[in-house]
Amino acid sequence: ATFLPLRLHVDQDALDFLTRFFEFKYDDPIISTPKSEPVFFQRVEINSIRVKLDFKPKRVNYTGIRSGHTNEFMNFFILDRADMILRHSIIYGVSGFDRLGKTLNDIWMPDIKKNQLPGVLAGLAPVRSLVNVGGGVRDIIVVPVREYRKDGRVVRSFQKGALAFAKTTTSELTKLGAKLAIGTQSLLQGAEDFLSQPQFERHDVSAGWQDAHLDEEEKKQISLYADQPIGVMHGLRGAYTSLERDLLTARDAIVAMPGEIMESRSAGDAARAVMRGAPTVILRPALGLSKAVGQTLMGATNSLDPANRRRIEEKYKKH
Repeated sequence: ATFLPLRLHVDQDALDFLTRFFEFKYDDPIISTPKSEPVFFQRVEINSIRVKLDFKPKRVNYTGIRSGHTNEFMNFFILDRADMILRHSIIYGVSGFDRLGKTLNDIWMPDIKKNQLPGVLAGLAPVRSLVNVGGGVRDIIVVPVREYRKDGRVVRSFQKGALAFAKTTTSELTKLGAKLAIGTQSLLQGAEDFLSQPQFERHDVSAGWQDAHLDEEEKKQISLYADQPIGVMHGLRGAYTSLERDLLTARDAIVAMPGEIMESRSAGDAARAVMRGAPTVILRPALGLSKAVGQTLMGATNSLDPANRRRIEEKYKKH
């Protein structure tokens, strides 16, 4: 079998759903049907498949990590255009699609870990920016040589090379700053959600990606990278709106706290009222600031690099 190159945008929720779906087995003792024989593959040949992968985690299952599930560590990292090749494989005598998939996984994963880690690690969000900056450094040499061969003008060739380097470097540094700001926003949102919940209701800290004013179903669907501002001014307007909203939320929490303390019937109730409001009072201004910085830098990135805006529009659905 031959496959065209694959461009995959993988979301953690979708990955979890597919994993559960293919692992699901329906065992009903009431309904008994004769088991059909699995498909037998006498010979399967799959040519090399080039894959470019984006992966966006949303949460980390710390309970799973404590239980020894090391695959949860991948949910700490964002992959952006990670390159890998699923090598040419020939398999003989396999029964069932599940066995076929496991055999292919046993062939491809060791090869990727052993021979293709640079391409995968280059997809890590901070590393991707450094790789692209390296491409900008290359433009200092490549662009002047190409332009000199075209028209023979030395000064103009170096000017174009320097301009290409400056544009790439500025765009990548702005993009990296936006990712750091959004990552900070996610951590602060997760910390606020965790600390604001009663002890018996606490679950694993989410990786964020949520807006505090949306219902639970929408929170699972919308990424902080969706609906990006198209320019600097659009980003500044969004930054002002989000910062104002979060500061007002913190102010409301400060105003409401004395009333809750006065209504408390004991010192323990008063302490719990303070503990409920403290995360919002302390973290919400920082959350609003990181969100404002992220909005501004995303607007600047899309203004400097229109191609990035097109990639984002293809990758995330609009709301």
